[in-house]
Amino acid sequence: MSAEDTWIQSTDYQRQGYQCLIQGNYSKAVQFYEQAIETEPSLKSNYWHLGLSFLLQNQEAEAQMTWFLGMEGGTSEEIELWTAELVQVLQKEAERRETQADYSLAWAIRQHIREISPNGINNILTIIQLSIQLETFTGEELTSLGVMQLLNSEPKIDIDTDLLLQVLKNVLDYASLEPLSLEFAEACIPHIQDSLAGLIVLLPAALKMAYAIRDNLGAIRLGELCLRLDPYNPEVLRHLAAFYQDIGDYAQGIETAKLCYSLVEGLPDKVFANHLIGRGVLAAGGYWDEALSVFQKQDSLLLSLIESHPVNLDQARTLRLFCSTFHLPYLRDEPQKNRLLQNKIAQ
Repeated sequence: MSAEDTWIQSTDYQRQGYQCLIQGNYSKAVQFYEQAIETEPSLKSNYWHLGLSFLLQNQEAEAQMTWFLGMEGGTSEEIELWTAELVQVLQKEAERRETQADYSLAWAIRQHIREISPNGINNILTIIQLSIQLETFTGEELTSLGVMQLLNSEPKIDIDTDLLLQVLKNVLDYASLEPLSLEFAEACIPHIQDSLAGLIVLLPAALKMAYAIRDNLGAIRLGELCLRLDPYNPEVLRHLAAFYQDIGDYAQGIETAKLCYSLVEGLPDKVFANHLIGRGVLAAGGYWDEALSVFQKQDSLLLSLIESHPVNLDQARTLRLFCSTFHLPYLRDEPQKNRLLQNKIAQ
């Protein structure tokens, strides 16, 4: 048989083996891949697929031995190349299982990839993702899989940032009370290249922690991470000012509200930012003169807003304006005047 005929026959065995593999006939796939190796021993991909066929039959020892035999006698450069090829074969199968929602088997395959390539950060992130989908995630995986160590390593590793953000979102949704989740979020920050995409993940998680879970300290930590992505983002500063005030850190809450006020431009945003300053000084006590000054400014801002009569307010600004007159009865004992102003703002 010529070399070309041998190659054709080996390729045919390989094709039939893969067809059996995707059909779930793993024992038959083993036979075809063994024939392919016998026909053309130098074609390494047959070893990788034969080992995969064993693995899918829960014959892990046979799988590992097959992969070892495929690499036997290779130079360090060849073994590095073959290892990358093996990882690619296993990853392709794991991805195929994920598209079929066979998350348990995909998770198992990716654990083998991690044994072969322990620093594969994208594979580890996907393992965490699969653990959440399987509802087996405890939070300990963030340390046991070494993901935070890799994220904190220097130089920075090559990482799929879209995958990172998706995993971060799922971790914060699934295990927001787990302290390691916040450490994971902090480790992610240097790798988030799109600050807006990062804020879209972190800010809603902070709001959930503050108002659904009542974990204001966790909300502050996430809010401060948002500021590392965008230090002068008014939306973040608005919420962070309230978080600080809600834990009694009035000085920080007032300063954050003042920074927010200095950054916003439109009247509706000025009104609410000044309201946040007033909220802080009233709750803190001992700021009576400043509270009166803030109130006078708020009164002026509200009258200007009424006069300008904006008609294109979005929902968020509309809802915030309803809160902007809350302090009036505390600082002016004129119920009729206060009610008229409240009614005009509501209108």
